Amino acid sequence: MSPLPLNGGTQSGEGADMEISHPASTHPLPPADGSRATSLQFPSGRLLHLGSALFVLFVALILFYGGARKPMATTVPFLLSTLVVAILWGRGPAITGAVAASAAFNFFFVPPWDAAFSIPTVEEAVLLAGMLAIAVAVGTSIERMRRVRAEADQYAASERLQKVLLSCISHDLKTPLTGVIGSLSTLLEERALGHEGRQELLTIAYREAKQLDRFVTQTLEMSRLEAEAFRVRKERLDVRAVIDRAADHLREVFEERPCRVELPPRLPAVDVDAILFPHALINIIDNAAKYSPPGTPIEITACAGLNDVVISVADRGIGIPVEHLRRVFEKFSRLRQPASAAGVVGGTGLGLAIAKGIAEAHGGAIWAERRDGGGTIVSISLPLGGDPE
Repeated sequence: MSPLPLNGGTQSGEGADMEISHPASTHPLPPADGSRATSLQFPSGRLLHLGSALFVLFVALILFYGGARKPMATTVPFLLSTLVVAILWGRGPAITGAVAASAAFNFFFVPPWDAAFSIPTVEEAVLLAGMLAIAVAVGTSIERMRRVRAEADQYAASERLQKVLLSCISHDLKTPLTGVIGSLSTLLEERALGHEGRQELLTIAYREAKQLDRFVTQTLEMSRLEAEAFRVRKERLDVRAVIDRAADHLREVFEERPCRVELPPRLPAVDVDAILFPHALINIIDNAAKYSPPGTPIEITACAGLNDVVISVADRGIGIPVEHLRRVFEKFSRLRQPASAAGVVGGTGLGLAIAKGIAEAHGGAIWAERRDGGGTIVSISLPLGGDPE
């Protein structure tokens, strides 16, 4: 099969039998449970420091309007408030709370009681030193405990990941290796095999060897993405050219099913890595083929928004449950297929995870959504306006 023709607005591979409309002005936005980036949020560190100061001020106001006037009677509540902040939020916010408590103590509870600052006394210096000591000692201990707990959780997660990895390796390596070894051993031992029998065994060995090569390749790609051991070299490419490069690697997939490509006219070019980004589309299209019956169409569309270009791959497969729309982009995540005797579609479970890593490396996002009438739409958005590197 030759690469898909990409010269018109509505184009299709051989055998396509349906139309699909995807106007640029109405391209679907990611669902609420998708994975696109959200807007900037107020930094949590500053928020904790502000919260600790407000908490101490709230304690001071309660004591002041509650009639407390003696400095000694208010010392313990301020010490306790600093202790509470240190336990809840750690050392930094506790130090902020201690300073705020010292200022509030001077303002509200040091004579004259006219709600004004006065020259600090030795007792106030001792109180501030005590609160700072509590903030540093307790806050440091709490942060250390949290760090130890985080390391323990990370170690436990790493162990779980290793178990999943070993399980995947034991299955995904053993199955194709068994096919290769079985075919080759039969070829060596059975002298009476005819030409057709030998050809069939060689075909099986070749297919299983390709599956093994794909597993090893995807595992290495995932390792490189996680280690950030690659550099995205962007160049300005036409979206048609990007899709054509991906389609050229999937000749066998398109021999078994029709493929439709619809691109609007005057679609802006995108800044992508000419080798890396088509790999993301290859993984998405290959995943769509795995989870849809032979003969059902795969539809590729693209549209431009104000700030991005969205490329979507739609299939008529088994679909993804709503609760799994995010999880399909996790490593080794594979959906169960009722029609399969094993219950799981073959593969590494790394294809969409790699596509997610590539999309994010380009400053974009990826998400999946259920398709009306059955099937799944996986979309990648790429930002516009950047200069190619």
